[in-house]
Amino acid sequence: MRTLMRAGAIALAASSVVLGGAVAAQAAPVGTVTVAVNRLILEPAEYGHTGSIRIVVRNGTSEPFSGGITITEPMPYTFVQTEGASGCGHNTTPDNRTIAMCGLDKVIKPGRSTVVTVQFRSPAKPQAYAQIAPLNGSVEVDGVTAEFPALFRSTTGSLRNPSPYVADTTQALSVAAGDVTLTRQEDGTFAGRVPVTVRNNSDAPHRDLFTELATPAGIDSLSRIEPSEVCFGGDQLPIPPGGNSVSCTLYGGQLAEGQERAFEWVLTAPAETPAGPIGTATTLVEVAGDVVAQTDGANLATFNITVAG
Repeated sequence: MRTLMRAGAIALAASSVVLGGAVAAQAAPVGTVTVAVNRLILEPAEYGHTGSIRIVVRNGTSEPFSGGITITEPMPYTFVQTEGASGCGHNTTPDNRTIAMCGLDKVIKPGRSTVVTVQFRSPAKPQAYAQIAPLNGSVEVDGVTAEFPALFRSTTGSLRNPSPYVADTTQALSVAAGDVTLTRQEDGTFAGRVPVTVRNNSDAPHRDLFTELATPAGIDSLSRIEPSEVCFGGDQLPIPPGGNSVSCTLYGGQLAEGQERAFEWVLTAPAETPAGPIGTATTLVEVAGDVVAQTDGANLATFNITVAG
């Protein structure tokens, strides 16, 4: 379904790619469905990059066409969403690149075309030089395939002479958490909020972050996260005797290199809990992706829990 090109081959062709416009599909005879796609230009933002491709699907047959479209991302975990195609199912290549298999939103009449736009996002830090992904992405419709390169525009606006882009393979997060004092609520129970900040110091490929919390005995098992997200049982951190553990997806999806995100753990304790220190808790944040876990402990933070008198 796709042809993979090594970084060297792409780099050699970079000058023609940069100067050229759309990337044409493979030659197709009259009376077939054709597809063409432009190159993916990833524009630098304050943090990370965003970009999109425009896919033109033309029906050269004498019958209406209502088939699907398959998009293979050029780099793992960069695919965001489509416009003009929906109901996507997902698969992955052996190197963890997403394959999105979607249905076209419109039936294409004979001799007419439709446009599909696909948005991408990369956590890579903007650089003063252009870069190019080591592999092409691809688009396939009705057996016809078109490939597209992915280029990172430099912070000076240039796309010329791009260097091969090499992503980090190990996550590098740093996490900080504040101590918390639980105060009595109207119903007699105790509650408090733990402020947590996570910073991403690498561009290791990932789509989401998740966080885990291990609390000591005396804290209710229903700890939750704000902004609210999906939570489930934790299995990464050691649980103190009589304590609990919970893991949650972290809102906001991908976190770009150099970017920070803040959230809060909401802890509660029963009304009969005596005043004073309860103990310490630990929170962890990790990326959800096929990357090497860090071993420096910077993605762990410990904080003290106290119940107000």
